[in-house]
Amino acid sequence: MLITQEKTKNPDDPRVIRTRRLLVDALNELMGEKSFDAITVSEIATRATLNRVTFYAHFQDKYALLEYDMSSRIESEMQTQLGANPRLNEDMLTNLLSFVCNFLEGTQRHCPPPRGQMQSLVEKQLKNHIYDALLQALEKQAKFKAQGPSAQQTAMVAAWAVYGAAFQWSQQDERQPLAQFVRQVLPLIAGNLTPYLEAAASKPSVQHVSAGRGPAALLGPLRLGLNLAS
Repeated sequence: MLITQEKTKNPDDPRVIRTRRLLVDALNELMGEKSFDAITVSEIATRATLNRVTFYAHFQDKYALLEYDMSSRIESEMQTQLGANPRLNEDMLTNLLSFVCNFLEGTQRHCPPPRGQMQSLVEKQLKNHIYDALLQALEKQAKFKAQGPSAQQTAMVAAWAVYGAAFQWSQQDERQPLAQFVRQVLPLIAGNLTPYLEAAASKPSVQHVSAGRGPAALLGPLRLGLNLAS
């Protein structure tokens, strides 16, 4: 993921890794104490035991630092949740939606309001990574799919649906239990993915057949919901 405001440095240089870790840790500590909008570059540098010159050698401003931190965290945590090579099925979509819900809830709990531009940066990074994960899974099924929306179009619509559902859940004062929410919302999100789920269901893996959690498991509730709505 390209961070346009991140200064060009060798990311594998141990000195670069250490300095950026100090800056990220300092930012996260400060966000636990005050709103992101109220934090200054000077405060970040001081908390990291660095100076402003060092900060600007790595990042253009505090927004670039936040974007770098969010992108790194989302990528790492999403890979832990989904695995390095996820396949399009019920488990993958359940884990993806659950991850986004938990990430948004954790961000809101850790960072006091007002969140201002921070919220838009988090939204941007989450949507980008959701899109990438869905596109990777969809492209594995593209050669089996009939004509229709491209994998890119489908991933874009589904990514917005996943983020929108998770954001709505995270904003509730009294949140519905997450597992219950995911079960209710998942068939609606899967509606955008039906052609690809059908392609995947035509060749389910042995473990998904035995567990009942393959793509076909989503198509049943989806079709039932559509029939009830008609």
